[in-house]
Amino acid sequence: MTEKEFLDYCKGQVSGPLKDEDIILMLTAWGGIKHSLGYHKALDDHDITPDQDTQNQDSQ
Repeated sequence: MTEKEFLDYCKGQVSGPLKDEDIILMLTAWGGIKHSLGYHKALDDHDITPDQDTQNQDSQ
């Protein structure tokens, strides 16, 4: 899903005119989704499980 597709989907969930707050919320959600996907891809790329990453953070 692209950012435009996501925004179009979100627009369909809102009734009435979009406010600035709606757009900010949509873009914040999109950023959170992309960050999570990137985080999990990085773990996969380095053969790390999420459990291992949590253990490493706890030991610091």
